[in-house]
Order: sequence, then structure tokens, then C-alpha cells
Amino acid sequence: MEHRFEYLTSEQLKPYIEKRALLIMGIGTIEEHGRHLPTGTDWFITQRFMDDLCAYLKENSRIPFLALPAIWTGYSAVEMQRWPGTIRMRTRTVMNMMQEIIGSLCEMGFNKILILNGHGHHTELLRVVAREVADLYNVYPAVSNFLYLGAKEYNAVRKGEAGGSIHGGEDETSVMLHYGYPVDVEQYTAEDHVTYHTDFVAGDNFIGSTRVFWSTWNYHPSKTGLLGDPTPSSAETGRVLIEACVRHLAAFIEEYYHHGREGSP
Repeated sequence: MEHRFEYLTSEQLKPYIEKRALLIMGIGTIEEHGRHLPTGTDWFITQRFMDDLCAYLKENSRIPFLALPAIWTGYSAVEMQRWPGTIRMRTRTVMNMMQEIIGSLCEMGFNKILILNGHGHHTELLRVVAREVADLYNVYPAVSNFLYLGAKEYNAVRKGEAGGSIHGGEDETSVMLHYGYPVDVEQYTAEDHVTYHTDFVAGDNFIGSTRVFWSTWNYHPSKTGLLGDPTPSSAETGRVLIEACVRHLAAFIEEYYHHGREGSP
């Protein structure tokens, strides 16, 4: 059965709408990722993760679902333009785009929509969009920064210390190795391993707790375009992280999809 939205005709979409299928959409971006990773890293990871998630759901779930292709552009801070490769949109442009895409789906009749975020600068934007969609359509999208769902499993196998996994570090590099994308290992550098860790700022996306928002790009000015340390990366670490994220997100999908339906909490 075809689950890619864009491959279906209008007539083929109708049964999915009637069954109130889950709609999965993702957004990454194209931006610099240091000297060793391609600019498409966030987008590549988002799309490949969506492919893995869909394959898992087809095998292990009875939930009807469709997936849209991952969006490849979005908001990055001006700071990122210090290095070539960053394509950036304004925050409100990204939010309007997402609201209108999701609004179109709501108007078709979809009412369970999962947004997968593969780029840290989008976190707050997508949560606001989810609230706006709820106000406009009485549809409540769910938003997930999917890579962080596997934090426990990742921390059990990662080789680097705190401060190595923020932007282009061990986490993303390991996932790119796992997926087989080109990674220039000769360009690895630990120069931007983040060493700022306090009770309020974790300085790592997988270790500790960030209790306030304060941009890492300010408290750790990058020299190379990275925030982290790719040197301990491995394809095996990437595999463990991705497989854990798929399992955890699939479990949440069961909860999210069935909530509010007859016989559910």
C-alpha cells in the first residue's frame, strides 16, 4: 500500500480522509554544518528518518497514515551566514508556510497531524504554529524534535563527553554515517566542543537540562561553524540512536492517534 501522499491521486486520498489517517510531515533545512558535513544534513536526516518511521509503522501498526515529503528550507539565525551554505527564511515566513500547509490538510478533513522537526531553530516556531492551527481549525497537531527521543539509548553508547552534541557534533555525524551520506572524516575537529555547562544551561542536546533559553551561539561563539565534537562519531552510534527514536515515536503515535476516539481515554 502506498503511503506517500504525493504519489496518490485525489480519488486515492479519499479513503484515507474517511479513515481519518494520521498525516506525518517533516521539516529540516539547508545550512552550513562545519567542514565535514554537507549543508543538507538536517534535511537528509529528517527525510530518511521519516522513511524509517513509515517502514516501521507499515510492519508494526494498524494505524492508517500518510507522509508528505520533508520540507528542505526554514529559519536559521543570521550567525549561520558566517559560513557559506545557509539558506534562511524569516521566522514568520516559516510559520505562515507551515500554518498554510497544515491548514490545507485540515480543510481536506485530516485531524491527526504529526510534525517532525529536524532543525533546532524551528522548535518554538512549530509549537506556536500548532497552537494557531488549533485556534483556527480545532485540530491539534503534535510536534516532535525526533532525534532527542532516543537520548537515553544514545547516551549509553556515545563516546564523547557533554558538549559534543549540538550542531554537527557526534549525534548528527553518527546518524549521517549510519545513513551512508558523505562525511569528510579528515575535516573532523574538536575545536568547538562546548565546555559551558551550568545549572541553567546544559551545553549539550542530550545530557543535562536546559532551564532557560540562551542561544549556544552566544555563550559559545563558534570558530568552525560547529557546536560540538564529531571526532568520536560512528555509524553504530547513529544506528542505535535512530532505531531508538523510531521505536519511541511509534509508541507515541499509537497514543496520539487513538486519543479522543471512541473507547480511548
